[in-house]
Amino acid sequence: MLDLLRKRKRSWVIIFLLGIIVFVFVLWGVGSYMTQPRLVNAAKVNGEFISYRELETKYQRAIQTYRDLFKQSMTREAIESLNLRGGLLAELIHNRLLLQEARRLGLEVADEELMESIARFPVFQINGRFNRDLYLRILRSKRITPGRFETDQREELTIQRLYDIIRDSVHVTAAEVQDRYRIENERINLYFIRLSAKDFIHKAKVTEADIKEHYERNKEALREPLRVQVEYLTYPFDHFSSKVQVSQKEIEEFYNITRETRFHEPKAVRLKHFFSRAPAGKNFEKEREKARLKAEGVLREVLKGKEFTKLIEEHSDDFSEARRGDAGFFTRGQLLSPLEKIAFALENGEISNVVETSLGFHIIKVEEIREEKTKSLEEAKEEIIRTIKQDRGRDEAARTAEEDREKAFEGMTLSALAKERQLSLKVSRFFTRNEVLQEIGGIEAFYKSAFALSPKQVSPVTEGAKAVYLIKLRERKEPRIPPLATIHSDLEKKLNEKKAMELATQRATSLLGQLRGEKDIEQFARQHSLKLEETGLFRRRDVEIPKVGTLQELQLNGIPLSPQRLIPDQIYTQRDAVYIFAFKESQGADMEPFEKEKSLLEQTVLSAKRQRALQRFVEILKVSARIEVQPEALEGS
Repeated sequence: MLDLLRKRKRSWVIIFLLGIIVFVFVLWGVGSYMTQPRLVNAAKVNGEFISYRELETKYQRAIQTYRDLFKQSMTREAIESLNLRGGLLAELIHNRLLLQEARRLGLEVADEELMESIARFPVFQINGRFNRDLYLRILRSKRITPGRFETDQREELTIQRLYDIIRDSVHVTAAEVQDRYRIENERINLYFIRLSAKDFIHKAKVTEADIKEHYERNKEALREPLRVQVEYLTYPFDHFSSKVQVSQKEIEEFYNITRETRFHEPKAVRLKHFFSRAPAGKNFEKEREKARLKAEGVLREVLKGKEFTKLIEEHSDDFSEARRGDAGFFTRGQLLSPLEKIAFALENGEISNVVETSLGFHIIKVEEIREEKTKSLEEAKEEIIRTIKQDRGRDEAARTAEEDREKAFEGMTLSALAKERQLSLKVSRFFTRNEVLQEIGGIEAFYKSAFALSPKQVSPVTEGAKAVYLIKLRERKEPRIPPLATIHSDLEKKLNEKKAMELATQRATSLLGQLRGEKDIEQFARQHSLKLEETGLFRRRDVEIPKVGTLQELQLNGIPLSPQRLIPDQIYTQRDAVYIFAFKESQGADMEPFEKEKSLLEQTVLSAKRQRALQRFVEILKVSARIEVQPEALEGS
């Protein structure tokens, strides 16, 4: 048997059979020792455990969803900035509390209702009727057991029952809707005085003693991380696949084995995507409310007829500069549950309401619907040839790299190997663990190998998306605290800028105190030789103030100024400037469009009120709950 496998290891039949064997072994737990996470549980809620595996599964799926949505712009740095594990664990705890309460109230879904719900999934239907074989086949393709899927669905439906009770208990009055319209559409014009930190830089002269003291006090913060420089030999798959010949028999064999899994195309939707991010942190609820209001504002503009693409470019919190919102095609299982439910319920060209996920708030538009189909052999032929060539090219690249690694162990240099193979040898710049080399991209295995090497050591063959690599460490610069002399000028500049900002803040605070005793801000500005400007009319709840931009201290309802309160209680700051504001005038909301917008606004107010009610309900459950979180669960594996 082993001889047969060795002789026919390139056969697609053998590869397929080996895949089945591996899959069965995984199901039965063989090899679980190698993949067992170091943590068993991530949290405990009223005696019930949330497993680390459950958190990690949710995390990996979320990562894939956001990579699919944001493409190459979802870098390692962007992922790390999201505190995604923390948000997802909070969501799991939130759902477990609701599930426990729903069960206590006797709301758990019965078997019959569960199966009726599953039977209504279009993806499990043929000609509009539930097909059990299709159901089981799809679950197998997703590596989900029926028991696991049905348990998840039962829990989701049970929580939804509790949601519905809370939602149905919340109502809004006509007065609430009208008040919300007035607040959102009132426009104000503010005076402002800007004090720029750079105007105080000539007064902010730090001494040598200041620089030395800062250096001594912040040595650890100034520590430079480990950096490495490597040379690496690239074995592109295309270089080897171009020589591969594929027979008709191999094409037919590949098609027959993979027809249901590879060439059956499930229904897919192409989406355009707007995202309003809710940053994690100590002001989580406030930031989340701001993100929700921003998304609701964009939706209102869309419904008034403004171009969705333009609004995405102007307002979406994408992770790249090219924010056109084209997310591409998605099938069921690729999106997070809230987005998936909406995406596959929309008609072609239809735009969703605001959709909430653990990261923030989304609006999606269906640009195209691609119906379910299975490609014929003729339709699939070019793809099969390309795939077989790519896979054999990958195998040949890996085999060649392994041969060359042996030669390197025997003393042959990578440059000599590159010349012999007519391949490219490159030398990287010095980089840290958190940096991405432009020519390599986000290949995690490459960076892990690079930082695991000893000087002059050659790495194991490291696989990327389009090539395999042999990596050799050229030089390693250990973490160190740089001598003061090498960073003196940078520290001096930084401390001068900080001191200038402090002086600007002190001046602005003093001026604000004097301004409160004055009635005429124009005269006050002239007396102190200050430039007085006006924002022009803008909506009180706008995130950005005209001629100013965003402010660190800005609250949800904007700067609290009115004809009764002309001067605020505080100054407002940006990174390098301080602002003093004063009220000039306001313009009441134009009530003429109210009737047209009333229905949408009513739904918006009701949705927000229901969300607040649900948040209050969960907070009440948390007060009496026993919740334990394993801090290691938030650090990843």
